[in-house]
Amino acid sequence: MFRKTLLFAALLLPVIVNNPLRPGTVNMAKGPAFDCYRSFHKQLDMTGTFAKELGIKTRCIFAANTINSLGEYYCQYPPIWTGIGQYAWENLDAQIEDILKASPDAQLVCMIDLNTPYWATRTFSGDSYDFISSFACDGRWFQVTEKWMEDFITYAEKNYGDKIVSYVLSGGCTSEWYEYKRGYSCPLKDYAWSKWLEMNGKPYTATKAPSIDELHTASFENRIYDPATERDRIDYWTFHGDVIADAVLRYASFAREIIPAEKQIGAFFGYYFVSDRHPVSFGHMGYEKVLRSKDIDFFIAPASYSSRAMGEASGSQTLFGTAMLNGKRLLHEVDHRPHEYFRGGSSYNDIKEDIAGNLREACFAIINHADMWWFDMWGRFYDDPSLREAIGKAHLAFEKFKNDNSASVSEVLYLADPESINGMNDETLFPWSLCEPFRNALGKIGMPIDCYSLSDVTRLDLSRYKVVALPATMTITKEKESLLKEYICKDGRTVIWCYAPGISDKKSLDINRVERWAGVPFGTGGVSSTNMGEWTAVYAKEPSLYTSEALKEICVKAGAHEYLKGLEPVFANERLISVHCKDGGQKTVYLNGKAKEVVDLFSGKTVARNAKKFIIEFNTPDTRLFLIQ
Repeated sequence: MFRKTLLFAALLLPVIVNNPLRPGTVNMAKGPAFDCYRSFHKQLDMTGTFAKELGIKTRCIFAANTINSLGEYYCQYPPIWTGIGQYAWENLDAQIEDILKASPDAQLVCMIDLNTPYWATRTFSGDSYDFISSFACDGRWFQVTEKWMEDFITYAEKNYGDKIVSYVLSGGCTSEWYEYKRGYSCPLKDYAWSKWLEMNGKPYTATKAPSIDELHTASFENRIYDPATERDRIDYWTFHGDVIADAVLRYASFAREIIPAEKQIGAFFGYYFVSDRHPVSFGHMGYEKVLRSKDIDFFIAPASYSSRAMGEASGSQTLFGTAMLNGKRLLHEVDHRPHEYFRGGSSYNDIKEDIAGNLREACFAIINHADMWWFDMWGRFYDDPSLREAIGKAHLAFEKFKNDNSASVSEVLYLADPESINGMNDETLFPWSLCEPFRNALGKIGMPIDCYSLSDVTRLDLSRYKVVALPATMTITKEKESLLKEYICKDGRTVIWCYAPGISDKKSLDINRVERWAGVPFGTGGVSSTNMGEWTAVYAKEPSLYTSEALKEICVKAGAHEYLKGLEPVFANERLISVHCKDGGQKTVYLNGKAKEVVDLFSGKTVARNAKKFIIEFNTPDTRLFLIQ
């Protein structure tokens, strides 16, 4: 009880950081970095293969008691939690002991299932998998699950403490703390909503949440709520995000008292770029306070689902910059089904695409100082030896650079604005278009991009950013106006706006405010550019006008460094550059400065010396990782 209490020669090069850190860009997280293998299925042969063949010995286990969205048990071992205070520990023993037989040196990342087992759905008249925001309002549920969590951790530490390196707290839909209910409420949630209004000093009372019809309509073009007449809708969505975020924080605080201090706690959270297409009702818009939590050491998020095809940028569904800024590690989940996969289809057409796609995700993680999680969902993802060989190359690169603190060199910054997102009608899909699709388009302009929250700017060194994209910023209060003037709209910078920047001040809507930020009146056609004196405003009413071609042209004109002339994703920090491409051929990579030597890390070959640029032949498709010395 702890409560209160060569294969690839270039990869063998020493990691030496010659460049000083730029202030505010890297805040290295505490705790060890890890490259991890996971599957819903037992996959004991592949567990052994990843350990012996690839050197990946960290294995995730999921002591799950619940059923997934396909109607199957998440875990192939019988449930552990069989009733209130009742446990079948032998099922946990069997899972861990099987893994240790396959990989005796395995280190374990242990997911704790905080969802309702089948027996509890009757006891609590519902399922937290479907309706986590309701269960987050239920004190009885917290009491029961905290007891289960304490007993589970106590048993796991007593029997396997030397093998477990971290715990992941999981709940809600797909164990990632979200829901698909689109705003539905219930008596428990209604009561919590009324108390939230009272605690937050709102000048009105409500005993019931806004109806679904109300939530799915908005005064201004059915996109933006009017805070003068629809304040309850904006507040309700803020509450909706808060109550889920607060549940994660409560569990993390409880777990931190039980789990030994040297062990890390993780959670799935912060999906601003969510592929669900409903970022508001999804329930992660309270991510800022969760990512700041002192009790959580790392966050997990899958690679983007909507930009996995060849030539697309993929990247994380969470704001990796915000996580790092708060001293957290990001575990980048690579769950890409291989081509012709028997279940659920794939984004890839052949083994070459399997390799290029998986390497793209690995390079994103390595360059952005993230951990990696190879998710072999239902098995057979990594059957092909050539794919495993590629993962082996990525693992060697990860091991060499996992403690490197090279800063980002991006000159293009995307800033998220959850406050503004909560003021929009989620059902129109308009809020989503300002999040994931916009980021996806920006991600393949031949330049690296950084992604943070607008509230982070006071802690960032913004001096290198030539372009700042604020596509979702419809709400600009006096406080936010001061922030924008002091940190963003200055120094000759180009600022990209979309739709109606500043239309709301949280008190009323006024389209006349838009021109102050956009440089042109609301609704002006096309993509406009306006000299605002100390900065340049770029505006388009519809986010679809911001194609990759248009965004690249804007960024080049603003003076941002162009690594590639084409429309391919580029990831880069002070020491590493990665290029992913759908179509091969000879391409020129333009360095942001002169390099003594450029090494292709996956082949071990030196490709340039004393160069400001280099020409290289890419395969079709391809992902390369270059060390700049």
